[in-house]
Amino acid sequence: MDGSRPIAASESVRVVLEGRITAHTAAPIWQSAIAVLEHNPQRPVVVDASRLEYVDNVGLALLFDLARRERSPGAKVQFQALTPDLASLVSRYDPRAFDTAAPSRRHLGMLEQVGRAATRELAYLRELTTFLGECIHALRRVFTQRGLVSWRDVLDVATETGANAVPIVLLTGFLMGVIIAFEVGLVARQFGAVIFVVNGVGLAMLRELGALMTAIVLAGRTGAAFAAQLGTQKVNEELNAISTFGLDPIEFLVLPRLIAAVLVVPLLAVLADCVGLFGGALVMSSFEISPLQFCTQLLGAVTAGDFALGIIKAAVYGLTIAAVGCHRGLETGAGATAVGLSATRAVVTSIVLVVVIDGLFAVFTG
Repeated sequence: MDGSRPIAASESVRVVLEGRITAHTAAPIWQSAIAVLEHNPQRPVVVDASRLEYVDNVGLALLFDLARRERSPGAKVQFQALTPDLASLVSRYDPRAFDTAAPSRRHLGMLEQVGRAATRELAYLRELTTFLGECIHALRRVFTQRGLVSWRDVLDVATETGANAVPIVLLTGFLMGVIIAFEVGLVARQFGAVIFVVNGVGLAMLRELGALMTAIVLAGRTGAAFAAQLGTQKVNEELNAISTFGLDPIEFLVLPRLIAAVLVVPLLAVLADCVGLFGGALVMSSFEISPLQFCTQLLGAVTAGDFALGIIKAAVYGLTIAAVGCHRGLETGAGATAVGLSATRAVVTSIVLVVVIDGLFAVFTG
């Protein structure tokens, strides 16, 4: 029977370990051995392992525990008839090393936490910049080497990214136009300046909200999808297989997504602009502004430069969202949890960077 059997002796106490000591059988054996040590604090203890057949990690932990017990100089624990591999493991480590208490975690102040978070984000920005540099270098080769990118893959990604996102983009853009026109119109009516609400709706949709709301929707929809797709491929070791075949994962997986996003997001932004202006015109009709007045005032308030600025923003947003999603996917760790974590990080990072880029546009083009 597996277990430990204390046998009294004149000078020492013997503990016999026999059979197989595993996670399922170690508990009573461990308790019995510790009881022998506690009942004989002044007598040496000999652990006889001549009948021991097998130990797993828990059995090995039992041997370490017996070796590290603090006892008087004349009552040490000695092992007898251990197999060479177990004897080398037990003798290799100093039992006193296991007595070192784990260092207590120092409480971090608010400023230190903010500093560490900023350091992590700056490090990530450096990694993302390096990744973008590799993507741009690969994109240059697209124009010099024919067949480097599969345009069929680009079309498939564009369909998933753009065509399937049209309904949600139309709904978001329409509601943005309605909300802006209604909220600003209530205030402007008090001053008899309702007609100038058209200026605000036009500039807001063409310069800011059309591209910004489209980018936020695409960050939650497409950025997470890119991260999850590439993350799953990395977990399944498909990326290693692609590299084994002599293909560059950036050229094979990332470039089609970058190209599709840069081409599709501006088109979606145009749709958001159109439905947003349409929603604003509907609300303005309730303020006694006819569609003809709305169009006339709009054409006098906005310029082609405002429209072009929104399109350029949308292209930059699309590049940012695709790059962050692909980068987060390629750096995914092991396991299904890592895939979900990469998707979450892709969404959060994309939205933050889109807002930051929009702020920089506002500063340098305002």
